[in-house]
Amino acid sequence: MSSQLADIPQSLIQSIPGGISLCVALSGGRDSSVLLHALARLRDRSDWRLRAVHINHGLQSHADAWASHCEQFCAGLEVPLRVRQVVISRDAGHGIEAAAREARYSALRMEIRPGEWLLTAHHEDDQLETVLLHLLRGSGVSGLAGIPAGSDFAAGRLCRPLLGVSRASIEAYARIHALHWIDDPTNADIALDRNFLRAQVVPALRLRWPTAARAAGRSARLAGEAANLLEDLAHIDELTVMRGGNLSLPPFRALGAARQRNLIRSLVRRRGWSMPPEQRLRAGLQQLLDARADRHPVLAWSDYEIRRFRERLYLIEAGPAAGLADSHVWSGEGELLLGGPRGRLRLRPTVGAGLASGALGGGLQVAFRSGGEAVQSSGDLHHRTLKYLFQKHAVVPWMRGHIPLLYAGGELAAVANLWLADWAIARPGDPGVVIVWEGHAAIV
Repeated sequence: MSSQLADIPQSLIQSIPGGISLCVALSGGRDSSVLLHALARLRDRSDWRLRAVHINHGLQSHADAWASHCEQFCAGLEVPLRVRQVVISRDAGHGIEAAAREARYSALRMEIRPGEWLLTAHHEDDQLETVLLHLLRGSGVSGLAGIPAGSDFAAGRLCRPLLGVSRASIEAYARIHALHWIDDPTNADIALDRNFLRAQVVPALRLRWPTAARAAGRSARLAGEAANLLEDLAHIDELTVMRGGNLSLPPFRALGAARQRNLIRSLVRRRGWSMPPEQRLRAGLQQLLDARADRHPVLAWSDYEIRRFRERLYLIEAGPAAGLADSHVWSGEGELLLGGPRGRLRLRPTVGAGLASGALGGGLQVAFRSGGEAVQSSGDLHHRTLKYLFQKHAVVPWMRGHIPLLYAGGELAAVANLWLADWAIARPGDPGVVIVWEGHAAIV
């Protein structure tokens, strides 16, 4: 028992340098309560500046009572507490548990101060459950690396100082110090995969392999090292393959299939996107590489796409173009949100350039391509169809219908900030406006 009690303070002192500002993510459950209690007992010795934050998800009828419990617990420890309320979308499409986690970490990112460490109470048995979950889902080494001990997080750092401590040690600490904590009833629901593993699978594993959690932790660390090496390889390949934010197909083809997939996974991960399913990634990449030059194949998953155009691959966040009708009257004031990959529009005053201010008299109509549009831009003797201009300037096909067209008096005055109609350009000395089109997906 005494060795178990020593595990926690030793782990904290070894994991956290002195003088650091710490913020504990306090759920009110046993594990986070033990973490905060142990830190509070050691703070004077280690010169830690300690506070806590509780995220109220509002999902349980007792959610407000849990927040009150955390306030009383922190008051007894003389630890400042901040309670943040979050709203969980029950229609998120990936489960209420995942939606709650996403909302929780989003709130924690906003909470962390520059240089501060956010501490969570994940422990050795959590790591075992995570590794098993990823194994059963067919994850690669990044998934089998489980829960990292530390990583950069918002303006500070995320640290899990109890990751090498067993659940038994945490239970012993809570019992010896007579701590009171919240028992979340959803933890008993074995319809949830993690709860099923905890209640049904892990106890059976421990009967045969008592050190299963410690062994899983070692395997996770080794997998983490392998994952880091693969990430280093992806960075090397990126230097060879990337051209202006897109992937050049000739050097990409030369990588070989495994390195191609590794680079795509790395780029997706760094963007914070969900990972494409493995079979879809394999089949979709093959289609992208094998398609004829006049084809425009797409690998799509969730709200993301990889598209091919003119020997380039484009990674696209392809959310719906919501929020604006296909035709909209705009006064030109403020910022006009177009939605999804279409970005937003605003006008910046100028003199002797841009769109003539006189063209704004009746307001602008913002619309999108329907076919057959043409414009005679400055310096051009002829009207050119948008189809011709888009092809000449290698505008990617999937964005051609998302480029805003600005009409004045029923005539096409501007194609976003790409081309201005000659008749609508401000003359020298006359007031004008520069069209600023921002936040849209790549067009070339």
